[in-house]
Amino acid sequence: MLSHLFRQLGYNGWVVLIDETELIGRLGKKARLTAYKNMASFLFPAQYSRLESTFTMFAMGASFVEDVIETKHDFENMATVYVDRSEREPTEKVLNHIIAAPQLQPLNQDEILGVLKQVQDFHGRAYGWESRLDVREVLKATETRGYLLRTRIRAAVELLDQLYQYGQAGNIQINDLGEPHYWDDDLPSLDECVQE
Repeated sequence: MLSHLFRQLGYNGWVVLIDETELIGRLGKKARLTAYKNMASFLFPAQYSRLESTFTMFAMGASFVEDVIETKHDFENMATVYVDRSEREPTEKVLNHIIAAPQLQPLNQDEILGVLKQVQDFHGRAYGWESRLDVREVLKATETRGYLLRTRIRAAVELLDQLYQYGQAGNIQINDLGEPHYWDDDLPSLDECVQE
């Protein structure tokens, strides 16, 4: 078992972080119920698995309960798919655990500023340079780039990359998917780049 290996290496155990758990909502009814049952092995290892010395955290979007559990009728589906109560128990326990899970509060302006300062510091250490840009300017440059922290981080990294490489930064825009898109009116069109 993996936890034994970690203990033999001198660690107390292991931590498993699973992001984007809300993607379970894209699965069909039976596959979704199986995913919940598998989650029980991680969330309640003493009852449903032999995962010793393991701490697991699942991260999912705040709307998961409403968008998936309620809209897709997961409790009702569980009752029809699992006839035996003992089969239902792990899945039901996970669903109730998800419903009761705490939600993270959005970061305030000072916390976002702190994260962007760390990004700026890491960028400087990675490339051996010091940005003379005040971190509040980095924050200002990312404010119109979207509300998601990861989008702001990507915009900050792009801004710092441009400053490091070119000494100036162009206009960075974030498209509907939250991905950076870089405009420059001086760029040639695709047709101009393709040579016959």
